[in-house]
Amino acid sequence: MGAELLAAFEGRDMGAFGALLADDARWGDDTIPNRCRNRSEVIDTFSRQIAAGAEGEVTSLEVGPAGLLCQLTVTLPGGRGRDRTETLFHLYRVRGERIAEIETYFDRRSAVAALGAGLGG
Repeated sequence: MGAELLAAFEGRDMGAFGALLADDARWGDDTIPNRCRNRSEVIDTFSRQIAAGAEGEVTSLEVGPAGLLCQLTVTLPGGRGRDRTETLFHLYRVRGERIAEIETYFDRRSAVAALGAGLGG
């Protein structure tokens, strides 16, 4: 699944990304206003971010026993030339053959701890 995820991101192919998601894929917990509770909402959110000018590059992708850890360099438009670049870590938890949950972390150590054994610290 790692190669397919990387190809979908590099090609900005939301159809290919959507094919990797479970129907009930979740992104974000109940405390955030823009949480997603199904494949369609996840795709819509990614698509809106791209349409708004967000740029992203996968800088590493690691596979663990419970999912994938993707390090991203993301540039978000800030208006008036004040774009903001961040390093994010997306943890993709896999159930069966599909991504069931996406979690965002701002440091690698937290993401690795959440994914569990199988990745280096």
